[in-house]
Amino acid sequence: MDTASAILPPLAVMLAMDAWDIGLSAGIFLTVFLLVLAIFGQPGEIHMSPQREAAIASGAADRKTVFEKPFFRPVMWLLLMLAHRLAVPRLKSWLRRKLIAAGSPEYYTAEEYLALAMLAGLVLGILFEMLNMAFVGRLSIMAIVIGLVFGMGLTLYQVHDKAVKRISLIAKRVPYALDLIALAMGAGATFTEAVRTVVRERTNDPFNVELKTVLAEIELGTTRRQALQNLSDRVPLELLRSIVASVIQAEELGTPLGDVLHSQATLLRLQRTVRAENAAAVASVRILVPSLLILMSVVLAVFAPAIVRFLQGGMF
Repeated sequence: MDTASAILPPLAVMLAMDAWDIGLSAGIFLTVFLLVLAIFGQPGEIHMSPQREAAIASGAADRKTVFEKPFFRPVMWLLLMLAHRLAVPRLKSWLRRKLIAAGSPEYYTAEEYLALAMLAGLVLGILFEMLNMAFVGRLSIMAIVIGLVFGMGLTLYQVHDKAVKRISLIAKRVPYALDLIALAMGAGATFTEAVRTVVRERTNDPFNVELKTVLAEIELGTTRRQALQNLSDRVPLELLRSIVASVIQAEELGTPLGDVLHSQATLLRLQRTVRAENAAAVASVRILVPSLLILMSVVLAVFAPAIVRFLQGGMF
């Protein structure tokens, strides 16, 4: 009787574990089956975004991304439909602003980039699960979840980092571009001609790309005021907003635009000098702590033998 009671609990545990493994395997099989049915069981088509259509109509070559690969099209269509159905308006709005600030890479929409993030999360989740099976020997839902979150987060951070770096480059370029535009206008050129002269030299510069967009909008019939306001909306820089406000005010008051741009460029360089001086002053204060530590270590290294001999009972 005692032997039977001792054997029953481990047997029940083993049966429960087997039932759990069988149920988990059946759930995974059913999930994979429904996923395959959802992918290949209904037709789907990925439509081009308006940004891509406008770029192709203006003569630019079409992109070649994972959305255009025939092998990945069914999976990407499913992820894109899921991204459209996700009720995350704040995330999509944030992603849309970041994509615009990053220069609209590959003309991705917010939903398309969110689908790419989900793809990266799925790939990383499967990789984590394979590593977990190799080292632990059993399935783990947590490994898939961690891989999904990490993959999506890394993909979203990538566009954020690209947007921040591009905005930083634009901020450095603005004063010099304003000086060149003001110089060209002082020589008798109009605003459009001056901007076209500036963007002709460095075509890949981020600020020149934005100025090209301004020129394109003006040529298509948009007023200069609205085109500049669109520029300040695309590039989230406070200094650019203040410049656009100054230009609009100069147009309303009849102030020469070249003088306004030159004064704005001078003000921006002065602000940069002040920021550099403040950073230098803060750095000089912060460097005192490591300098004192180095000085104390040198003093201890020089006088350490004398201190040790004094503590041992005398200097001689």
